[in-house]
Amino acid sequence: MSKHTSRSTILFNANVLTLDGRDAVATAVLIENGRIKRVLSEYEDVRRGYQAIDLDGATVLPGFIDPHAHPLALGAALRAVDCSPMVVKSIAQIVGQIAEAAADSRESSAPWIRARGYDELLLAERRHPNAVDLDRAAPGRMVRLSHGSGHGEVLSSAALDAVGIHKDSTPPPGATIERDPNTGEPTGVLFEMGGWLSDRMPRPSGDVLNDYAETASTAFIAAGVTSVTDAGRDNTVDRMHLYSAMIAEGRFLPRPTVMLSPDGVYPNLESGHGVRVGATKIAITFSSGEMHPDFETLVEIISLAHGAGHQVAVHAVEIEAVVMAAEAFSAVGNRSQIADRRHRIEHASDCPPAIAKMIASAGLSVVTQPAFIYERGDRYVSALKSGTGGSDLTHLYATKSLLDAGTTVAGSSDAPFGPTAPLTGIQAAVTRRSLSGERIGPEQTISIREALRLYGPIAAWIDLQEADVGSIEPGKRADFVVLEREPGEVESTDISAIRVLATLVDGEPVFGSLPGL
Repeated sequence: MSKHTSRSTILFNANVLTLDGRDAVATAVLIENGRIKRVLSEYEDVRRGYQAIDLDGATVLPGFIDPHAHPLALGAALRAVDCSPMVVKSIAQIVGQIAEAAADSRESSAPWIRARGYDELLLAERRHPNAVDLDRAAPGRMVRLSHGSGHGEVLSSAALDAVGIHKDSTPPPGATIERDPNTGEPTGVLFEMGGWLSDRMPRPSGDVLNDYAETASTAFIAAGVTSVTDAGRDNTVDRMHLYSAMIAEGRFLPRPTVMLSPDGVYPNLESGHGVRVGATKIAITFSSGEMHPDFETLVEIISLAHGAGHQVAVHAVEIEAVVMAAEAFSAVGNRSQIADRRHRIEHASDCPPAIAKMIASAGLSVVTQPAFIYERGDRYVSALKSGTGGSDLTHLYATKSLLDAGTTVAGSSDAPFGPTAPLTGIQAAVTRRSLSGERIGPEQTISIREALRLYGPIAAWIDLQEADVGSIEPGKRADFVVLEREPGEVESTDISAIRVLATLVDGEPVFGSLPGL
């Protein structure tokens, strides 16, 4: 965290959107010792002795909260070869991108080439790249190319050998190894095996992890994010200690919360480490027509965490997984018991109104990703039109259906699998427009104030930190984002383009600058 001083500061001549229970609007905020002292409508109300910062009409919001992201993966992704649809349009171009990186890294000590972000439905060939393609790009090199969704991987032949995947290999539960139908040999395309692969690849050094952390931190604070939850399914207490050290060294500036694997041990870190224990993370995978874990096992895992007093977050994307998650929670406790613990479903990507009502009836909250409509909307349309899959577009990331059903809903990035900037998610929730401008289920649009709350007070509540952050109210931490324009006063399609002037943690700028600070 930032090292705030004991000075007293007033931010005045501002458009302060407090996002409190009344959605009050103010013109000034008093900060003392890193916390909000008062929220004012007139600068003249303040006694002398405050360091005065004139914001010249800029908009102040509570610092954005991202309750579901993967910060170290984001740092790694930002260092990887970019093969996203905005950069490449064909497998040939992917080959070219990786070939260029291989030439640059030929003398490097790093044995692996990492690339990420491809989307087979938006490639000219409309197929996944495979080991043959990666071998052509970097002959004899170990290459790992990750799908933009984070649920698929492609390995070169050398990489397959390095991790021990061959003709007779059996995938882990819930995963799939794609094979040539004629020879049975692995094609290099894998699904739901990201964690399995990472366990078999060289561990990043301390210096590399520090670089990833700093890179991710820079991206988050530049986007106005002051609190972020690491939603990794395999996190242990070691991840918490890693963040604690990075905070102490000034390498990671947003406030981190860390979800933990159900197999892990919940620590009691001493106060001052700046790292919060998050929910128990459970992932339902739906691969090759099978669910993993099965229903009985899922109920057992949830019951153990619930009984121990822990919040539970279940990753559920497909409608079958969402239904299974809701039914499992209902088997563990009644609606009030589930709601009191603030158990949550992560994603609920495919969610018709009837399923939204089921989620609400179970007492569950949902952390969804509106920005996927923007970044992946064209993929969803392409899949539906081509008959290669896809859901009713009205039900994708159905924020309004969930809200109408009475479900508490927060927005998140799922970075690096979605855009890091909350303003992109806010724009998508309000417009439901894709990168190309196509409307994706316009029935799911919500108001600008509802969208802002997804990344403010509601995200804080779902993350169990509403007493400290999420709104601009006396006693809470002085975590703010200062925007050049108010999101409600620009064209809805321009919200993501609003400039972040500064991000403050504990009342101190960690991005941008303010006069006198």
